Amino acid sequence: MPETSTETTDDVSPADSLTDPERLRDRADVPFTSEEAMHDDRDHCNTDTAGRAVVGLTNDAGDVLLAVHKEESVAMLPHCGVEPGEDWAAVARGTVEITTDLPFELDGVEAVREIDHFAEGEDEPHATTYGVVFRASVAGDPDTADPSHDENEHWDADWFDAVPENTPEGSGLVEDDIRLFVD
Repeated sequence: MPETSTETTDDVSPADSLTDPERLRDRADVPFTSEEAMHDDRDHCNTDTAGRAVVGLTNDAGDVLLAVHKEESVAMLPHCGVEPGEDWAAVARGTVEITTDLPFELDGVEAVREIDHFAEGEDEPHATTYGVVFRASVAGDPDTADPSHDENEHWDADWFDAVPENTPEGSGLVEDDIRLFVD
């Protein structure tokens, strides 16, 4: 478990700064769930991170911005790994900035998932991470015709009004996160 941070208090919005998702556990306005993830072995993508910052950026039409991988054609909310001690809100802002050139504001935290990671055949988790889903909105009056960031080599971005069929296979949490903003 990460240490409880004294850098932020309940009067500071988690959209401004969040160093410890655990401090949101007892907030009535933030759903906090526990999940389990099973892996073939202990060597997987979540081994050395604190978790993932995920961002649901919506426009005035109620659509959500999804990043679409150029080679694999899978669509998901903008997201990025968070290293231990990093500011989750800062990472969330950065992941949106590399996905789109649109001006935006982080509005708050939509959900937090505590995820216990198990290797096949083990009864105890070998790692615990968090998934923090931030809510964001387009700021000002941008031209939303092409939200893609021209300099992003791996991802395009587009607006969706429903969960697309091309989400990563076997990843129900990706679809669940998108459903927080559409459907």
